[in-house]
Amino acid sequence: MKFALLLSILLTASLPTAHAQGCVQLTCSGDDCSIKPEGLTANLPAGFKVKSIGANTRIPLDPDAVGQYCRPANRLPNPVSLDQAIFSGQVEIVGKLKTSGTLRFEPNDGGELTFKPTEGTFNGTGTFFKYHFSGIKLDGVRPRVAPTVPQSLSRANCWQAKATAELSDFEVIVRDSSAEGTYALHGRITNVHAFTKCTWGSE
Repeated sequence: MKFALLLSILLTASLPTAHAQGCVQLTCSGDDCSIKPEGLTANLPAGFKVKSIGANTRIPLDPDAVGQYCRPANRLPNPVSLDQAIFSGQVEIVGKLKTSGTLRFEPNDGGELTFKPTEGTFNGTGTFFKYHFSGIKLDGVRPRVAPTVPQSLSRANCWQAKATAELSDFEVIVRDSSAEGTYALHGRITNVHAFTKCTWGSE
């Protein structure tokens, strides 16, 4: 009897914890709606923050919930770190990034131009920023990036150059398609120099 009573107490006490775990799929009404990011954090550079979460973004509430059923919700029921969660969907990040790096032209299904910041850009940041900002897509940035390419590379299917970037307002898309990636919405690329043709395995 004592064992049965103890088992009942333990099972009852564990119910709230089990309910809090799992995965949520954030939903909202409207064709172009977004969810406020209360409770969603990441170790980002100074001045950066998560602005919004895209509709139908799936976020595990703990690392063990990857692949589980995601119940619909209009907000996060408890805090989640993007440095630990493997999410699927879209988040909007605001902040200004000014750094040097490599500009790369390589047409593919995901776009043509990307910018790879120097390693020092990632000092003090977490897993989310280090992974998703290692290559920033520039095809949708405004004003449009249109560097002057040397004649010798004008017909090359891939080239790269050293450059300085001033970028702000980013969309991070995680999905199994060519649209996946981090997009800068505003900014400019300057001091483009040292053009070279891409070689296999080059960055």
